Amino acid sequence: MNCREDMIVFDEFRGEYICTETGEVLEERLVDVGKEWRSFAIPSNRERGEIPNTLKVHDMGLHTEIDTSTLIGRKLSELNNISRVVTSRERKLSRALKLSNEVINKLSTPRAAGLKEEVGLILRRLVKNGALGRRKLGAFVAASIICAAENLDIPVDSKKIVNYCGTTMSDVWNALMKIRRDFGIAKSRSYDPRTLILTYTQKTKSLSQVATLAIKIVEAGRASGCLLSKGPHGVAVASLYVASIILDVRKTQSAIARDTEVSEVTIRNRYKDIVEGVSIEVGL
Repeated sequence: MNCREDMIVFDEFRGEYICTETGEVLEERLVDVGKEWRSFAIPSNRERGEIPNTLKVHDMGLHTEIDTSTLIGRKLSELNNISRVVTSRERKLSRALKLSNEVINKLSTPRAAGLKEEVGLILRRLVKNGALGRRKLGAFVAASIICAAENLDIPVDSKKIVNYCGTTMSDVWNALMKIRRDFGIAKSRSYDPRTLILTYTQKTKSLSQVATLAIKIVEAGRASGCLLSKGPHGVAVASLYVASIILDVRKTQSAIARDTEVSEVTIRNRYKDIVEGVSIEVGL
């Protein structure tokens, strides 16, 4: 059937020439050999239409995404995935990154993207040093997530990470020692209590004024030296507790302990340190 030239259109999504008068597909599976388009909305933006490099996947994002809506597409996608992983190092890194991304997604942290990139960097260095194997893979992934969270000051629950990775705290501790001491890949860092206060303020649904005062209490405690050697989580929660008392929006220790997952014993001990070591003036 002959179609007039003005009735033929090109479907860019399917790569087909179609006659709008009869609905006939004249040509199909055509490859667009035209120029690669670029966004000119911002004059200084010279980025191409491609996926940016990332450490979240073993090939750093340098792969082709194939449409799997058709049978041929699914077969090609499967072959493509097989060809992406060739060496034993790539297989180890691919398994480790897949597990780490799944665990971080379950943590529901608002800074998941940055955490995945940091974990990807640590895992790559572990593979390069020959530390990552099939055995204890979950332990090294959990240890990498914990180290990355410390480096970025992101509060995470270590127990949840260990559980999601299907390992034990003992194995994770040994992996942490190898990462920090034997390989020197990640150095131990302590959380900043001021950063934790902002997180715990949301969990306890405290007022912003309480958080502001709690941060000032932490800074005063550091200046006096009474909080320098104390755990950051306990210091942050106890400071929130003291601030809530001062501003007369008090919450019980049991309620705060339940919301923050910090024990009441720890809160009481840090509360005593703050009361005894920090001079607080209240204007009446």
